[in-house]
Formats: sequence, structure tokens, C-alpha cells
Amino acid sequence: MPKQIRRIVAVAVLAAFAVVFLGAEWRVVRWLAPIAKLQFAPAVLAGNLAVAGAILLVTALFGRLYCSVLCPLGIMQDAAGVAGRVVRRLLKLRSKGAPSLGSRRVQFAMRHVVLVAFLAVGLCGLGFSWLEPYGIFGRIAVLWSGVALVAVIAVLAGVGRGRAWCGWACPVGTLLGLVSRVAPFRLRINGSKCVGCRKCERGCKAGAIAIDGRGKGGKIDASLCVDCFDCAAECPTGAISRRPVNAAAGDNDGGGSLTRKGFIVGTAAAGATLTTDGAEDDKVFDGGYAEITPPGVDERNASLKPAGSRSIANFSARCVGCQLCVKACPNHVLRPSRRKGDYMQPEMAFDRGYCTVDCTRCAEVCPAGAIAPLDAGVKKESVHIGYAVWHKDRCVAAAEGVNCTACERHCPVKAIKRVKSDAGVLLPVVDTKTCIGCGACEHVCPARPMPGMTVMAHERHVS
Repeated sequence: MPKQIRRIVAVAVLAAFAVVFLGAEWRVVRWLAPIAKLQFAPAVLAGNLAVAGAILLVTALFGRLYCSVLCPLGIMQDAAGVAGRVVRRLLKLRSKGAPSLGSRRVQFAMRHVVLVAFLAVGLCGLGFSWLEPYGIFGRIAVLWSGVALVAVIAVLAGVGRGRAWCGWACPVGTLLGLVSRVAPFRLRINGSKCVGCRKCERGCKAGAIAIDGRGKGGKIDASLCVDCFDCAAECPTGAISRRPVNAAAGDNDGGGSLTRKGFIVGTAAAGATLTTDGAEDDKVFDGGYAEITPPGVDERNASLKPAGSRSIANFSARCVGCQLCVKACPNHVLRPSRRKGDYMQPEMAFDRGYCTVDCTRCAEVCPAGAIAPLDAGVKKESVHIGYAVWHKDRCVAAAEGVNCTACERHCPVKAIKRVKSDAGVLLPVVDTKTCIGCGACEHVCPARPMPGMTVMAHERHVS
């Protein structure tokens, strides 16, 4: 029963993420998007102590339930592992044997080295996006490089035990594994019931089980175990169940089964902070001009980040590169950066749209606090994320004497005024103190191949 419950919850979670990232109707996405805020690393980066604390508490009591039912990358590996087992059966290939002592030692060293590197790089301000599992999963939505990485992980899961990434590289899994070592209610082997068939050892997707040399009894490494309950389902004598650490003698690791209750309580505690907002009607965003060939994207002084990011440094330090804001942006303003400093983290570009002052979708879905909701009383049109720069050599009014009013008409804060030049032509002038950097002028400018306006970024946003 615990295995089936886990599978139902895991499938529901994976389906919810699929709906969110595949760009369903906004009202559905807005209802499901809070599930992203239940991810551990984004919750820590966002300062969401309720979620991070709940995950740590459940892990400290029951083990890595988070990895089992909430991490989408882990669940995806489970699916790949099932596919791999089906293929092996069809080809009549032998199942994997138990991991050797040497491979266990190498695995232990590797995952802890990765954890140290992950923390060191992130705390130095270079971002946590490279190895954070939720961010890796999210990048399959928009990046071919993300698809390739997930494909590699899926192949490893299919040809290996199923949780290769979780056991060998995942820094979040390693960190939670350290916490799970103290869990009093974790899966244990009852030595008096074990017959030494080793089915659990061979089938463990995390390689966490080691049957002792006598062939009866053994131990489950809590730091590797992902609480999938496959071992308990495979055991022919019911020797594996969730047991407290101070159980009666006779069991290798204790007795007193709490299998079903422990799993249900742990899952409920991990999901207790999930909240949903009321659905709102989709907004209709202003166009106001005929379709023309999209403008080119000019070089900027730095990556342009949305209102709510506070600064480029704050955004880069918190963003896990999950691309959820990219999928949620209705005007297609956000896309993955190709810059070295913030590679794969979203930045703004205006060849396909511009940032409207009544849209806050990116802040609503961001789970890591990289794009935070604006403070009470602060309006989006008062947050200056950048400023527009006019290019005289590109402007059709200056170069061709055309009476163009596109940038002036579409500026939402009236930061652009047309002033008569010495030649008697009305040319745009940008008030950089009023301009908020929304990109409307850059997007609507009819100059081709490059627009006559380019929005430059403020390193620190001004409000």
C-alpha cells in the first residue's frame, strides 16, 4: 500500500509540473504553480522558512520523502528506471547485482564533493542553477541543452538502478541524506524475518541496501534511501518496514512497524504549505500596431531583469534557472541568457513583445525569490529596471524624415517626447529619469534590421 500511495502522489506531482511547464491556460497554471514553491532549494533561496523547515522536519523524522514524491527530476528518473527494467526483461538481460564496497566508497566521496562544490559556487554569488535538480528539470521546457542533460540522466536511470543522479551527484539529495541519518522512523530490516534472498538489495533503485555476509539481515543506508518502498513490496517475508530506532530487540534495526502511517503523515506534512490563489481572467495586452518583421536584439550593457528582482546580483544569486517565468510570460519577453555570467538564467528581450505594467506573472510563479512580488504600495510603473537609449542613425524619423510617433505613443510612463530638430523634423527625446525600461519603445520601433531604441539595464533597480 505505501508503494502504491507513493506512486499515485508522485504521478500527480509530475503531471502538475507537466501542465505548468507546457504552457496551459494561465488560470490553471496559477493554481498549480505553487507546487514549484515546495521545492527545497528554491524555498531556501526565497527565504521561505515554512516550506524549507517542513521538508527538513519530515526528512529528520522519516527520511528522504521529499526526493520520493516532490522532486520532479527524481520522479522522472523513476519513470526512466521502469522503462529500463522493461527493456532488460524484453532483451532477457541480467538484473544489476549489489553495489560493491569500492563503488559505495567512490559514490560517497563523489556526492559529497559535488555538494561542497555546489555550496561553494552558490555562496560565492555564481548561482545555484547548475546542479539544482528542480532547475535542471525546468530547463527541459525551453532549452535543448536542458533536454540533452535530462536525456543523459534518464539514460543513466534506465541502464542503472534508477536513481543514478540522486545517489551520485544531486547536492540537494546529499544534503537531505545527511539529515535523514538521524530519522527515527525510517525503513529498516528485521533480521529475524529476513531469509537472505537479496531481492531488496538487487532491486533497490538507490543502491542503499547491503545484506550482511551471513545472508540474513542487513542495513539500509538512510542517506541514500529515497523512500520508494520498492524493497518492502519485493520482500517475500515482510522483513522490511518503517520502524522506530528504539524498537524491541530481535530486529536488525528495530521493530514496531509504522509503514503506512509514517508515509502518509510525512507526505501530508511536506505538502501542508501548498496554497493556491483564486483564478483570474487572462489579461488582454495592448498591441496597437500592425504585425511587421520583428526587430533585432541589440547588445546591452548587462542582462535586463524583471521588476521585483531588485538587482542583477540578487537575481543571479537566487535564480535556479527553472524557466517557469519564461513559460509564464504572456508577451514572450523573458528567455534564457547566453551570457557567461548568468548562463541559462532568464533575461529580458523585446523583439517579440514588451513588459506591460499590469502584468506580474513572473513574480507570481518564481519559487526562489529571484523575482519577488513588489512591496505593498509600490506600483510596477514606478520601478526603474533600465532606461532607453535613442540611436539617431537608426531612427526612421532622423534618417528618412518620416513622421513616426510609435515610441512616444506606446511609452506607458510618457518618458519619450518628440522635439523639433534644427531641420524641422520631430525627433524623440528620452527622459532617462522617468523611463522604467519596459521595452515598449524598442519593440514597436519600425526601424529595421535594428530598432532605433535600445533599453539598457540598471545594475540595481530604482523605485
